[in-house]
Amino acid sequence: MNNLSRKFAPMLLTTVALLFVTACVPQPSRVPAGSVRPEHKPQPKVSAPDLEQRVHALINKERQGKGLSTLAWDERLSRIARKHSEDMAKRRYFSHDSPEGHGFSARYSDAGYVCAVRDGRYIYTGAENIFQNNLFDRIITMNNVKYYDWNKPEEIAETTVKGWMNSTGHRKNILTPQWGKEGIGVYITPDGKVFITQNFC
Repeated sequence: MNNLSRKFAPMLLTTVALLFVTACVPQPSRVPAGSVRPEHKPQPKVSAPDLEQRVHALINKERQGKGLSTLAWDERLSRIARKHSEDMAKRRYFSHDSPEGHGFSARYSDAGYVCAVRDGRYIYTGAENIFQNNLFDRIITMNNVKYYDWNKPEEIAETTVKGWMNSTGHRKNILTPQWGKEGIGVYITPDGKVFITQNFC
């Protein structure tokens, strides 16, 4: 009997500071002889557009719970966010800054997007949260057969928003009263990683 259990931990990053990043490192474990064979679970259908809307709804639920106005969906911001999620996935990095050193402000500018939210003598020019989630939490291999512990779409959305809300910098971005709109961009890799970018204005 051959067994290997791989656990995948989500990663998140805010515009303020890197709070924690955990690597997806295989965790070996042994299953006692005679243990029950894991169950084959069907893979839930997970689509990027559906996940984007689920995250958006949960963000507004968090804001409403704090007496704040809901954020409008901004398709232009979402395109900026999707492009960054795809870039991180395809070029294998996890950061607000691209390998060339370009942050979210440069991405707004490249897309011709201007964010200038005035509050008294202050002007807010945008913000960004990012998160790396997974389609599954672990793989168990028994007798050369792989069993996936799949995540449902609602679980992926919930753990993403919960991760942000449990982090000071991300939470501050989400609960900034001045924001009026947001864009969510999701990119799913062939190996099951889910990159999520959230942009505000």
